[in-house]
Amino acid sequence: MRYDNRYHLHLGYYDNGADIECVAYKRLSEPVWDIYFDFDFYGVAPVPQENEMTLKYSGTRILSIDGEELDEQVGIQEFKEWLAANNII
Repeated sequence: MRYDNRYHLHLGYYDNGADIECVAYKRLSEPVWDIYFDFDFYGVAPVPQENEMTLKYSGTRILSIDGEELDEQVGIQEFKEWLAANNII
């Protein structure tokens, strides 16, 4: 997978005193953003992912969101839902 070096976005969950972040990268060849979460950094047991992919310093791909542009609030909401669905929050 190749990403456009000009585009990435940090998304975070900060409710209830939490400080949990992930990073979104824009794919170079298609209108998709891949979201990566570093399980090791947060001391969270890895959640098995379909088509798992890992980037050094960014973690494991947990989500993909379609679109040329990624609205920060949409990304945060998707991340929050993923955290809740996987019992991390």
